Amino acid sequence: MSPPLVLIAEDDPELRELVALTLTDAGMDVEEARDGREALAHVVARKPDLVLLDMRMPGMDGRAFCAAIRELGQPPRVVVMTAGDRAAQTAAELGAVSWLAKPFDIDELVATVRRSL
Repeated sequence: MSPPLVLIAEDDPELRELVALTLTDAGMDVEEARDGREALAHVVARKPDLVLLDMRMPGMDGRAFCAAIRELGQPPRVVVMTAGDRAAQTAAELGAVSWLAKPFDIDELVATVRRSL
């Protein structure tokens, strides 16, 4: 059985790299996207098992990304990552399976991703 594919959609390159290294070390395959448009292209081409989604990205934000993937028919599971104070509410509104409030710790990240897969 192949490891799960997780797409990290995050415009902060340092955070994106930290999350990618952490999930790779946890045995997952990881792809990265700098914004919502790039993330959407990854979803169409590679069909990830899970998307870690920053809500505030240039070009196409998290809400627009979620609307676009719903039109695909069978969208991947989404975990919302946001510094906003309403992370749980935002996740529920978007139909996300879970959420992470920034800043989060590494153990919380891995546990949330595993639980969400």
